[in-house]
Amino acid sequence: MMTVANLHLTRWVPAGTNKWLRDNLASARLRLLLGALAFIAVAAGLTLVDEADSGIVQRLKQKQLRLAGFEQLGQGDLWHRRRAETDLARVQAEGRLWEAETDGIAQANFQTWITDEARRAGIGPIDIRISINAPANNPLKLRQLSAQLHGRFDAAALFKFVHAIAAQDHLLVVDHLEVQTVPAPYFEMLLETFLRPAGNA
Repeated sequence: MMTVANLHLTRWVPAGTNKWLRDNLASARLRLLLGALAFIAVAAGLTLVDEADSGIVQRLKQKQLRLAGFEQLGQGDLWHRRRAETDLARVQAEGRLWEAETDGIAQANFQTWITDEARRAGIGPIDIRISINAPANNPLKLRQLSAQLHGRFDAAALFKFVHAIAAQDHLLVVDHLEVQTVPAPYFEMLLETFLRPAGNA
């Protein structure tokens, strides 16, 4: 008599294999062995699922601990102290910027300072060309003042002038300096600073 299981095997399994399965599955020992293998496979699958679940839980706990650490750090006074120090440094840096009501006044003041310091340093007649431009992406609306200087080179006088630049309270940067001694001694310097509009004080 053909059972439903036998009918299913007849449909999907070749005849030789079907006969081998009927003959061998009749053995109680083989059925027990197959049952044990199925149990081991299921147990192994459950173990893998459990390990994956444990790994996810462990990673979640680690992330929660890091988040708690960040929250605790943010609640402390460290960031408030850093903020105060940063604000102070920013105010001090902004205080070193040049300031004027108009671009023309700023250029005149910059040129006057250069002329006076060059004369004090002992530099003879000096040619000064001032330019001003607004760099792109500048949220503070700062403008860059540039001065191209050309004058007779005297080592001691130029050293005094550079020292005056370094001692100036306002921010000044020597962007370029070229000295030539022959055939005629002269120097060229590009001196730059930044101008803050008076309204930003």
